[in-house]
Amino acid sequence: MDTVSSRTREAPLVMLLLTLVPSIAVAVRVADALWLAAGAVLVMTGSSVARAILDGARPAGTPETGTPAADGPGEEDRTARWLRALVISSLLTAAFEAGLLAVAPAASAALGIYAPLLAVNLLVAGKGGPDPSGASPLRATLSSLRNGAWFAGGLVAIALAREVLGAGTITLFPVSGFGGTITLSPLLDQPVRALGFAGGGLLCLGYLVAAVRAVLARKGSAAPRAEASR
Repeated sequence: MDTVSSRTREAPLVMLLLTLVPSIAVAVRVADALWLAAGAVLVMTGSSVARAILDGARPAGTPETGTPAADGPGEEDRTARWLRALVISSLLTAAFEAGLLAVAPAASAALGIYAPLLAVNLLVAGKGGPDPSGASPLRATLSSLRNGAWFAGGLVAIALAREVLGAGTITLFPVSGFGGTITLSPLLDQPVRALGFAGGGLLCLGYLVAAVRAVLARKGSAAPRAEASR
């Protein structure tokens, strides 16, 4: 039972990390990863809140939300939910693209096709927002912000490792007299250029997933020891 419970807790985090796979191709600079992470949080939160509001506004007993079968929602119900999530996520992703193009056209060009892929990536991972059945907008918002924080943290961590080791720089946003780029001289002279390729991103992702699994395993083994010592 403990093993099953540990795997259940681990699954959402691993799924969120696996959702990074299409995004790490463009997460070579920290600034680009931050923009992409902001878009992910926007899509996650907006989608889950909109779905929660729509489900709460639907009258009980409609064909889509009628009494479910004993084994869960019917195929028609699941299809309708997925299509609704796809439409909402796509609209929010398009809004993020338009806003990014207006505010930071250079970042929009750098992200390229990977910005519109956000909607599909999050839906495939089941994180376009939690299943809103019975969830209030506030609960949906908190859950999505938590998932978005995991996604953003993983993406920025990968971009930071790739840029620092692969280029010897940290690219942020220019502010006043700060040009936006921090140069690390020792690494600038002998960078690991392979980390700038897609394979380097996958390597960083593998280490990140392994670290998450190790932390979760350690927490899972520490709980029984703490109870036994009482």
